[in-house]
Formats: sequence, structure tokens, C-alpha cells
Amino acid sequence: MVRIDPDTLRSFACELVVALGTPSELAGQVADSLVRSDCSGHSSHGVIRLSTTYHPMIERGEMDPAARPRVDRSNGVLTQVDGDHGFGQVVGRVAVDRAVDTALEHGAGIVGVRNASHLGRMGEWAERAAERGVFYAAFMNTGGLAIFVAPPGSADRRLPPNTLSFGIPSFGAVPFPIVLDMAISQTAHGKITERAVEGQPIPEGWAIGASGEPLSDARAFEAGEGAMLPLGGSQVGHKGFGLGIVAELFAGCLGDGAVSGQDVEGTVNNSAVFVCIDPETVGSVEDHRARVEAVAEQVRSAEYRSGIETGETTFGDRALLPGEREHRFRSRNEREGVPLPAETAELLAALAEEYGVDDAVPPALRGN
Repeated sequence: MVRIDPDTLRSFACELVVALGTPSELAGQVADSLVRSDCSGHSSHGVIRLSTTYHPMIERGEMDPAARPRVDRSNGVLTQVDGDHGFGQVVGRVAVDRAVDTALEHGAGIVGVRNASHLGRMGEWAERAAERGVFYAAFMNTGGLAIFVAPPGSADRRLPPNTLSFGIPSFGAVPFPIVLDMAISQTAHGKITERAVEGQPIPEGWAIGASGEPLSDARAFEAGEGAMLPLGGSQVGHKGFGLGIVAELFAGCLGDGAVSGQDVEGTVNNSAVFVCIDPETVGSVEDHRARVEAVAEQVRSAEYRSGIETGETTFGDRALLPGEREHRFRSRNEREGVPLPAETAELLAALAEEYGVDDAVPPALRGN
């Protein structure tokens, strides 16, 4: 594991994205998003994606690194944005900013998105909206592709690990927005990809083999073996499965994109719908702040006992509010440097060499 200054990593990532064929002003947006994911503790959606996802998509002609999103239609509170198969980090900014602007003008704003390639970490768009003072909800699918999740009782891949995300302003009650960003599967697919790169096993309960046995080999999964379990696993997976169907159709219908089961080719191509609501249309900032404070105190006043598992919702032995973990990671990593596995550093250095920008590789990523 290496640690690298965030600004240094952003500069290097920007150089790589430009080398892939992206105008510099768009490349800066992509680099900012990727490094923010790494800083937030979600390295599965960070700079590793340049090597594992975006470079292959560009090489296969499935992604246009120079594309700019366009607004196809707008009717009051509803807008349609076509990403034109460009970088999803650019598409996401256009979509969420349009939704927020419309909400602040009309009270609510809805943006359907299609042809977004890969929208990145959806929690970023929830943070962006909530930081501007609006409530946010989004549903995303993969354009009928990236099918990895089995229905309950099956080991056949039938659904993608669709995403739901929500953002709520904290109104000053806590120093971060309340943000929930979740896949409808036991984990995001990117976390399995990351484990395959690092040679790490899949934790039990994330995926199953053809006969329902636990699948631990991440590289075998990436090669097509087994399937991911829906959120809730083998016992209550109908809940994650149901959320997956809802996300599939919300994103596909309102984003005007393909859904699972339709005859499409290529790789992941996100459709989504972003919904933003101005909370001041229904109450005062003071009242909303009091509500957030009450909920935060209700959770934080719980008694925590040793021996009761808490998982990733804690730092130490106490549960965190949604979005708090990412806030703490960003505070630490912006100060101490972004942690990157040696395998990720090697992939990025190799990509830089392939595209003739190896002089831009920071010493920290060379093992120096």
C-alpha cells in the first residue's frame, strides 16, 4: 500500500484522462471525481477504473472520451440528458446540476439520463445535490448489460447490481450531508473487481457458485463463474431483488434507456433518473435542522455492547450516520494522503507508459 498526496494524484489522473483523448477541462472533472472516490474510502470507484473499466471501453469503441452531454428535451420540471457515451463523471455533473437548478426554481427537478457510460460513484451526486441544499433521490441501471446478480433461489445471472442513492442536507446539524449510496446486491461489483486485481478472496455471502455454494475466487467470478447475491443474501434476498427491479425500471423508463432482457451489446451504459426537491417549499431551515439533530441524537444515544457485530457502519464501536464514514475518510486522506494498493499503482503506471505519459507517473506510484 502506498499513500499519495491527493493533488498529485488528481494531476496524474488528469494527464492520463487527457492521454485517453479527453479535452483538458473535461479531464479535470473526471480526475476530481475519481480521486474524491479514493479519498472517500471507495477505491473500487477511484483511479483504478481508468485501467479496469474506461481504457478497455475506449479501446473497444464503447465510450467516447471527448463526448459532451446534451439536453435533448425539457418540459417544466422534467429534463432529458443524453451522455452521448462520454465519461459518466461529466454526465453526472450536468444531470445533477440541472436537477438542482430546476428544483431551486420550481420546487422540484427531475432529470432522466441515458447513454451515460459509467456514472461512477453515485454517492458523489447525492453529496453534490445535498451540499446545495436540496433533497436528492436517484435510481440507476446498467443499460441492459453488466448482468451479475441472481434472483433468490437461483445461481443464474439475471440482473445488474443496480444502484439507489439519496442525499439529505444536514442544515448545519452535523458537518456532512446525510448520504446513502447502495447497490441492490450484497456489494458493488467494483469491489469484486478490485479484489480480483489485488488477488484477494470474495467474502462469504457476496457470491455463489453454480450449485449455490459460496464463491470466494474473485478472478473466477470476473471470468464468468457464479453470480452475486441480491442484498439480503440467501435468507432475505427478495428485498434486494425487489429493489433491483424497481431501480431497473425507474432508470430505464424515465432515463429512456435499455433494461435487462433487451437485446443490447457492449458493456455497462448507465441510464438513471435524478430527482431533487427544495425542502424550503415545505418547511423552514430551522425546522429541518431540528429534525436532523433529533434523528442523529436518537441514533448516537444508543448503548453499544461488545460482541454485537457492527460491520462497516462504524469507526471503532459506534454506528455512523449515512455519509459520515465517507466524510471521515476524506478528512483523513486529504490530510495524510490517498491510500492505493501496489497493484493499482502498477496498473496506472503501465497505462501511462502505454499512452506515452510515463514521465507524469508520480514517484510514489513507482515504488520510489
